[in-house]
Amino acid sequence: MPRLSKQGKAIWFLAFLSPVIAEMLSGSAPIIEWLNPLAVATFLGMYGAGAVLVRELVVRWDKGWASIIVLGAAYGILEEGIAVKSFFDPGWVDLGELATYGRYLDVNWVWTVWLTIYHSMVSIALVLVVFSLIYPEYRGVPLLTERRFKVVALVFVVDILLSAIGFVFIQDYVPPLGWYLLAFALVAGLVLLAKRLPKKLISARHETPTWSNASFFTLGFLTFPTFFIAAGSTPDAFHPVFVIVLLLLMSAGLLLLLQHKLGASGNDLPKAYYAAGFLSFFILFSFINELAGMATASVGGLIFMVFTPLMIHKVKMYARPNSSLGPIASRRMRWRRRTVSNR
Repeated sequence: MPRLSKQGKAIWFLAFLSPVIAEMLSGSAPIIEWLNPLAVATFLGMYGAGAVLVRELVVRWDKGWASIIVLGAAYGILEEGIAVKSFFDPGWVDLGELATYGRYLDVNWVWTVWLTIYHSMVSIALVLVVFSLIYPEYRGVPLLTERRFKVVALVFVVDILLSAIGFVFIQDYVPPLGWYLLAFALVAGLVLLAKRLPKKLISARHETPTWSNASFFTLGFLTFPTFFIAAGSTPDAFHPVFVIVLLLLMSAGLLLLLQHKLGASGNDLPKAYYAAGFLSFFILFSFINELAGMATASVGGLIFMVFTPLMIHKVKMYARPNSSLGPIASRRMRWRRRTVSNR
């Protein structure tokens, strides 16, 4: 059996990282569910393939964070709107009070906006930040050949379609055809938008970071609970439209804050501390879930209690002033030369 190359390991790391963070660590699917091979295959085919495809498209199109966020939103619609249909199903298990609060014309509107933001933020953007910190040498470099790209895209499409069919029987719910078709159209529109957005639409406003690492960690730690409280803890206190607008404004505010604080260079360590803060809340939440009776929920937390400081240590090693990032630049330059020569 041939050994997996470093690039192959990077691809599999990214493929597992998205479902592990978005499902296992968040408590949506504790590790006991990962003992089911079908569940693992579904997670990898949806989350894993989705994250790999988003990264690959952004690199090949030579785009930036605006495109990542838009493609992340498209991914969220594909998963929650088309595959599992939680955007429309009033009986979806995780809805709670959002099954009635904000439901209008067969759509769970508050849930729809919140889950689209969640997947763009956590399943895609956070995952790609962590991946770039662990594998800095692959920044700006495609991981897949054309053939492998098509295989991953096929796996993703098949996973979405099979899930869409399967959840019709599991949930015994079929969404209105008009909304379903609109979800497909919206995904297509977002993909086209991501391809056309300027690379530097979301870019640093200062040369170097203007916050301490501790400030970035704190911001990361507070990001998810702030959004979660805004989305799920205000039924009947405010009109649903207010909550939806609030979530969108919070998203824009977070992007602007990071844009002004991260800096254009020397920002690997601040990114690492922001990601560490984000993951640390999930780690804490996993132990709370365990105490609340969710068996094995803390296992994901224990895994990331080890992973998170190792990530920061790795970034400190290559982000030191006397550390060389030659492999990153040389690998990217080789790919750029191959791209130009093939045109």
